Amino acid sequence: MRLIGLFVLMLSMSGCSWLFYDRDNDYLQSEIRPNIKVPKAVASVSLTPQLAIPAVKATPLPEEFSLPRPRALLVEEEQDSTQLTELQDHALEANLLKDGNGTPILRLNVSFARAWAALGGSLKSADISITDLNRSIGTYYIELVVEGVEVKPGFWASLFGAKVEVETLPLQVKVNRARSGVYIAVHKDLENLAEDQQAQDLLTRIQETL
Repeated sequence: MRLIGLFVLMLSMSGCSWLFYDRDNDYLQSEIRPNIKVPKAVASVSLTPQLAIPAVKATPLPEEFSLPRPRALLVEEEQDSTQLTELQDHALEANLLKDGNGTPILRLNVSFARAWAALGGSLKSADISITDLNRSIGTYYIELVVEGVEVKPGFWASLFGAKVEVETLPLQVKVNRARSGVYIAVHKDLENLAEDQQAQDLLTRIQETL
C-alpha cells in the first residue's frame, strides 16, 4: 500500500504529462490539404469550406521603419498669430465709474489676461508696493503709503541710526470679469470694500498709468 501511495504522489507532482499527450500546440503542425472528393456514384455532397483562408501575398518588411510625421498645421498657426496681433493692437480703454451701489470701479475693455497684466504694470509704474498676488482669484495685495503720516523711532532706536518710517495701508486690488469686459475694485480684505475716497484715489492713479 505504501508503494501505491508513493506512486500516486509522484503522478500528482509530475502532472501526468508523460501519461497523457498534450495536444494544445498541434495546430502549429497543421497543413492545408485539398478537399475530399466523393465519387458521384456514391453521393452528391458539397464540401465547400465555410471558413476558407484567403491567399495572402507576403510582402517583406523593410529592415528599418521610419514613423511618418504629421503635417504642420500652418493655417491654424497663422490664425493664432493674427488673433494675437489683433488683441495687442486693440487699444486699452479704462473708464472710472461707479456701480449700482455707488462704489468706484475701473472698467477695462479687454480680456481678463490682458487686464491682469496691465494692472500689474500700472501698479509698478505708480510706485505702489505689491506684497503678493493670486491670479486665480484676480487679486493683487498692495501696501499704500499714507501721505503725511510718519512713524518716528524711539529714543534708543534713534541713537542707533533708525530712520523715520512711513505708515502703510494694506489693500487688495481685484480684477473681476463682466459682460462688457473686466472691472477693477479696491477691497480692505476678502469681504469688505475699501472706503470710497480711498478707492477713488487709488483707481485714479491706476488709470493714469495704464
